[in-house]
Amino acid sequence: MRRWFAGFLAFVGITAGCFSSCGMSSFTDEEIRAAAAELIEASIPINEIYFGKGLPAVAEDSDQAEAFSSEIRTDATLLSYLPVAEEAGYASIDDIKAATEEVYSQSYCTYLYEMAFFGISTDDAEASHARYQETESGILAVCKDLSVLDTRTYDTEENNIKVQKKSGNTAVVEVQSYIEGEADVKVSVQMLYEDGAWRLDSPTY
Repeated sequence: MRRWFAGFLAFVGITAGCFSSCGMSSFTDEEIRAAAAELIEASIPINEIYFGKGLPAVAEDSDQAEAFSSEIRTDATLLSYLPVAEEAGYASIDDIKAATEEVYSQSYCTYLYEMAFFGISTDDAEASHARYQETESGILAVCKDLSVLDTRTYDTEENNIKVQKKSGNTAVVEVQSYIEGEADVKVSVQMLYEDGAWRLDSPTY
């Protein structure tokens, strides 16, 4: 009986240790802060694409705009769009997605893509048009009438980033944000380690 009880206690101890370790993270705070600093900094231009001024468009009186207008003459959904300027560095929706996936998790990318490439409509809010469209000939176009949020920047000095919690392949960090150079709120940012790399799993705009 004693042997059975001793064995049972040993089993419980091992099991408890297993469950305890499952809630822990194998990543150090330094690793998480370094990844957060890089990703949050990289999120600023990505946020500008989705929530800020968007990618720059060609001038409305340019040859590119005239050619675009001729192509979409019978497509009313594209009348409020202009071709994205070449200097933007993005020639397709796939280009935008590739840059986004270097920063944000797969689940958060899904939300961004729905909002930016299809538009979002809810019961209690006015429908938003897709920010970007592609024509049949492959021209990337940006909506001329965008709802623009203020550009938010961050203090991404690693020593100033606080790891609030970490567990398994997730972490939450806190970082000071700024709008037009003035200190604003401290933002808690969720992070997810997936496919061998850290990604942001919540918005930073």
